[in-house]
Amino acid sequence: MPELSIIVPTKNEPHAPALIRRLYSTFGKNAEIIVVDKSSPGRRKELERTGARVVVQESAGYENALMEGFKLAGGSIIATIDGDSTYYPEDLKKIIEELKKGDYGFVAGARTIAEEGAMTPTLKLGNNFLTGFFNALYRTKMHDVLSGSFAMTKKAFESIKNEMPYRAGTIFFEIELKRRGYGITDVPIRYGTRKGTKPQITRAKPVYGFSMAFHAVRYARDYNPLLIFGGAGVILIILGLIVGGLVIGNYLATGALSEVGRALMAFMLVVVGILAIIAGFILDLLLEIERKIYNKP
Repeated sequence: MPELSIIVPTKNEPHAPALIRRLYSTFGKNAEIIVVDKSSPGRRKELERTGARVVVQESAGYENALMEGFKLAGGSIIATIDGDSTYYPEDLKKIIEELKKGDYGFVAGARTIAEEGAMTPTLKLGNNFLTGFFNALYRTKMHDVLSGSFAMTKKAFESIKNEMPYRAGTIFFEIELKRRGYGITDVPIRYGTRKGTKPQITRAKPVYGFSMAFHAVRYARDYNPLLIFGGAGVILIILGLIVGGLVIGNYLATGALSEVGRALMAFMLVVVGILAIIAGFILDLLLEIERKIYNKP
């Protein structure tokens, strides 16, 4: 049984064969390399000539490709690297070495050393926003939650292998592992420009980004309820005060309380907002007690 399994998702990536050869050069022939491919038959034959195990992706999407490959992996450490020539095998080794220290169940590569033109301003802005958003929801200190190069222990993967992937990219794995109590972190890596090909990621990047944010919030209810319920409560209170301010303004102008409906609405918004904040505090306290009892991070 190999110690390390590396999954490479590909879809008509011309530089994938060269990447696989570099992986063998970096990790040795004892590393298990599994290519989950959705390319043309001709491109697939090129991949097979590298000596890696090549399987045809049965489903659709990046997350499903990785899950298919991870389920086939035999190593005690499971890693992945995009097959688009933008990540470096030498940096994947750095990620795996960090994972071997044993403090975390998941380690990603943070693309903090990017070549000029590797990330567009829009992509960089979106990545920074989602990373900050994720950190706030899940109380982490990640620097890049969308990296295409990461590693996890086999034990960590076993805890999520039956989970149906949702469209959230790498965030899917980070959310599910955090929910199960595994520590996650990242280390700085390089990020290069694509050479002669266009990204295979969905063209509807804003929609994809919204999907990631939606799922991050969806599961954060069970992890950071104070932020979710407290944030909603603050918004409701602000809305209530605005509506109440309009009612008071109208009363001062006319001398008559003619907007009873609005006044009741303002009152209800403030009350519900306060109750939401209290619920957030109570749920957060209960989760903190649970973490201490079961020694969860």
